[in-house]
Amino acid sequence: MRRLIASLAFLFLLPFPAFACDLRIEGRPVAVAAYVEMAQPCLAWPPGGYGFEEMLEARFLDLVNKERAAAGLAPLQMRRELTDAARLHSLDMAVNGFFGHVGPDGRGHGERIAALDRTALMDFSAENVATLSRAGGRIGANFAVKRLHANLMDSPGHRANILHPKATHAAFGVVRTKEGVWVTQLFMRVSGTLPAAAPLRISAAQTLQGRPKGLEGWRFVRYEVVGPSGDPFPGGGRARPGRDARLAAYATQPGDDPLSYYWMRFPGPAVTITP
Repeated sequence: MRRLIASLAFLFLLPFPAFACDLRIEGRPVAVAAYVEMAQPCLAWPPGGYGFEEMLEARFLDLVNKERAAAGLAPLQMRRELTDAARLHSLDMAVNGFFGHVGPDGRGHGERIAALDRTALMDFSAENVATLSRAGGRIGANFAVKRLHANLMDSPGHRANILHPKATHAAFGVVRTKEGVWVTQLFMRVSGTLPAAAPLRISAAQTLQGRPKGLEGWRFVRYEVVGPSGDPFPGGGRARPGRDARLAAYATQPGDDPLSYYWMRFPGPAVTITP
């Protein structure tokens, strides 16, 4: 009996095929809801030989904040909800052998953030990517972090992202294998957050409940479903079932004149529209 129980326990520890990580580009989901569901097993159980390095991610934050302090800028806060978007892109680059800001599926950093950070309302984002490989041996962690950070700071565009005055939060995704290290750095300004994680699927007529947190200086008015880019649908159109859209928070504040108001739309997470 004990042997039977032990055997059953071992079977429960084995990964089920339905939950296996599948990062193949061919057949990758287009709809954001299915894309997130595809990503979740990879973020929980990356393929064999690939691993996320949380310690190195924390070291990148320390180095970035030292650069910002030297430039007289406020430090960035680590945003855990943003980490999945950074880690998935690093893992995708490592597994599929490409390097860049746009993946082979056509998604850029804005689409990945909108898919995988399910609470952020933002009005600025930027991304850095870097990689380091060495044939014939595993790259040391200290060497990799120092070299990659130096390379990024030597690049005007990457340096500008690290020292961007709008950025308030950051996340870092580091993947390490025997052959190399890949890092994705995401920077954003979090203007507010939803009271709970946005559902992956909603109907076009569904209304999000609860007021957003934050939005300092702004008076929240309502939520709306807008286009995938965060802008209203052309011609006042609406989201159609099966298509992706974005949740957005509309807010106002008094204008320069007594009877004037400023309107602001804060794009939030992406959703798939259902009937």
